[in-house]
Amino acid sequence: ITEMAGRLKRVTCLVKIRLIAEIFGLQHVLCSRMQFMHDGQTVERMQVPLRKLIWLSDLDGEALHSLSIDEHCPHVEDWRVGARKALEERLGLPERWQHAHLEEVKGSHTFHIEDNVTSNGYPGLVTSYCIHTVTWRVSHPENPSVQCIGLPVGQEFATQEGEFNFNVGGEEGLPIGSQLNIWTWRREEEVPSSSANQDGNGNGSHRAAVGGSGDIPGERATAAGEEGGKATAQAPEKEKNDKGGVSPNMVRRDSSEGKVALIRRVPLHRIAAQDLVSSKARLSVRSPDPPALLRTQMSGLDTDWSRASVIAQRIMEPSYTLKEYYDDIQAFPEMRLYLMEERNSQVSSGRTLGDEYQRTVGAFFAIYWLFRLPIDGKDGFCFGVDDSWSPLNQADVGDPRMVPVEKRLQFYNEADWDYFRRLLSNAGLLEVEDDGTYKVNKKRFVALLALTAIHDIMKMAMLLPEVQPEHAPYHSYQAGDTIGDHDHALGYVMDFFPECLPSFQHLDAEEKRTLQFTQCKLAFNHGWFVQAEAPPGAMFTSFKEALVRDHKSLISQRDVAFYFVHWLTDLAGAEPTPLAGCEKFSAKFPLRVLNSFLRSFEFVERIATRTETEVNEEYLIMRWTDHTPSPGPVPTGASAVAKMRLLCMAQVHALAILKGFDELGEEDREVLSQELSRTGCLGQSYSPRLTPSDAHERPQGPAFLIYYGPAFLQNLGEDSPARRLSLLVELYRCSRALWPATVSKVAVNATVRVDVIKGLSTKEIMEATQEGDFWVLVKHNESEAFVEKCSRKRLNKMMMQPHVLQVLDMGCLEAYPP
Repeated sequence: ITEMAGRLKRVTCLVKIRLIAEIFGLQHVLCSRMQFMHDGQTVERMQVPLRKLIWLSDLDGEALHSLSIDEHCPHVEDWRVGARKALEERLGLPERWQHAHLEEVKGSHTFHIEDNVTSNGYPGLVTSYCIHTVTWRVSHPENPSVQCIGLPVGQEFATQEGEFNFNVGGEEGLPIGSQLNIWTWRREEEVPSSSANQDGNGNGSHRAAVGGSGDIPGERATAAGEEGGKATAQAPEKEKNDKGGVSPNMVRRDSSEGKVALIRRVPLHRIAAQDLVSSKARLSVRSPDPPALLRTQMSGLDTDWSRASVIAQRIMEPSYTLKEYYDDIQAFPEMRLYLMEERNSQVSSGRTLGDEYQRTVGAFFAIYWLFRLPIDGKDGFCFGVDDSWSPLNQADVGDPRMVPVEKRLQFYNEADWDYFRRLLSNAGLLEVEDDGTYKVNKKRFVALLALTAIHDIMKMAMLLPEVQPEHAPYHSYQAGDTIGDHDHALGYVMDFFPECLPSFQHLDAEEKRTLQFTQCKLAFNHGWFVQAEAPPGAMFTSFKEALVRDHKSLISQRDVAFYFVHWLTDLAGAEPTPLAGCEKFSAKFPLRVLNSFLRSFEFVERIATRTETEVNEEYLIMRWTDHTPSPGPVPTGASAVAKMRLLCMAQVHALAILKGFDELGEEDREVLSQELSRTGCLGQSYSPRLTPSDAHERPQGPAFLIYYGPAFLQNLGEDSPARRLSLLVELYRCSRALWPATVSKVAVNATVRVDVIKGLSTKEIMEATQEGDFWVLVKHNESEAFVEKCSRKRLNKMMMQPHVLQVLDMGCLEAYPP
């Protein structure tokens, strides 16, 4: 600050950095869109990384002013040095990281002056801003080392300045000047420059590309008042909707620069943003009663059940918009807990602020789309929404938000949508009217919303409860142990401290029981089931025990279906990009696998009332019947179960593998028929008409799970199907030698892992033996064995030690032509 022409004037030099990266083929610019200040105020404004340049010498009056207008002024810190420091101080990016991953765009540096600017931060004092602007590009957005800034998919992330720590409370509060920044990537064409001086690459003077001279750290009053920033606590009424939520435009607009679209992640709701700041006050005083932090955070909060009921009433109304729904789900106070992440972590951790919040919103949005499939649900589920939160559709294939277009279109056209709706019906969430239409079961639906609100809160590690002495042991956790498993942790609170979960506490007893069941560790591997990889005992024993032991057989078939609805919506929202639709499924999850899961749900649900083997047998028959092209009538006889399991395991190679089975020698067919018919369940057998007589007349065990057996058959390649099956036969023979069949082990299941050979051709397997190596099956313990390749020297050494093993006889391959 100096005196010039008889008046005080402030001269400030600064550097702005336009950090750009290519995301899904489009150029984006990094901006801070929200800042949480040390005094609890939240400012919403767009701001690129910037920093004041340090004066290196003291100058006064006209001398200072004449020098400051020179972009190469020797009395001020070099702008390149300042730019590097800005990225380190504001984004936590060390200079070494910058040199490795950023490159300056040639010719992008500009310099300009904004003179005689009045600043609300310094009333009565005019300022001359001398501004350097430079553009740096992220050289390789796919590099894992740049995940710390939200790449390659453009996720939001958070950084802190100063000692900003949400765990600090009390009267002293946070240090002055400290703040938390939320950074986001914006499409470059939607961050316009006010200057016409640009080259063909979009470079040049970006004087007002994102924010003006007021966007300077420490000048919040100017930024909030003159540069388009808004303090959440004082948001104008016109920016609020009638339900009290924040209009997306509050976050999407800068008053001087126009619209900036949020493409993939939802903005923090006004209520959530205020909760994020106010939570630090609650952290300063802990409840003396366990669980202390959770109880403190939820103290005095209640679920708005009338608002939740509105969702159930309107969810299938065409006029009920996604924006209204987003406002309404704020009825569940547990939503605030998803913002209690590691808020004091630096950007180098790679964690993005609010990811769990975004995922939970994504699960909520999946529910919205699934209940609206006949209206706009398919579009929203597959393609996401536009700037107004209206679903995109097939006509919008040119919109960059549709990337990857081919996968999304395939999902739209080939997903088994009828089975989505059938699952909702089986779960009691939809009820069929007399005229064939569906209506929502409001009580059941609200329970699903409540579950979605609370299901992952224990991923916030600070909320994990300790087992109290009167409850020990709890799922193997002893008194004083912190329950690290987030499902068990939530189950513990449900069981003993339901008052700490407002959205759970006031459900009726039946719905509470349904929600508690979803937290069980069922140890159910769906992949094993749909691929017939495992015997019934290995798949269902833990599942069945949970139903009987933990829930006293009170869980119904529709409760199991409810479990799968929750599983489905939770996975659908697994990507923290809820505005992009359910892209975990539509863009990333193998559609064939998802369709097989959807088809299988109604069979797995039957485990509530039927035996493990009955469920498995019914599913195998369905798969045979539904297979295209048809393999013929459902088989009967000693090899029937073996054939049906092989069909599921081989998938696209099913017919070839079945033909190969018929080409096997009689002894080899008998081995597969016998071993694939064992159930691993006490007192259970497949129907006598489908298995060898010994399997049901004199059942023995253990039963074998050939881990990666399906992958071994699916990697058929140019192999003869019979030849590949002969190696599977040899694996079963050696396994049986390691575990002789006995009646006492009929309910035992052993795992045989074939990881090392699952992707090899029989030719490659034979070449290893021709080079002097051996393939051996090594028993590691009483429940597991592994296929390993070893040299003669290592084999001799293993045989001298207490290893239990079998050498695989590769002569089995020579019995069948390649």
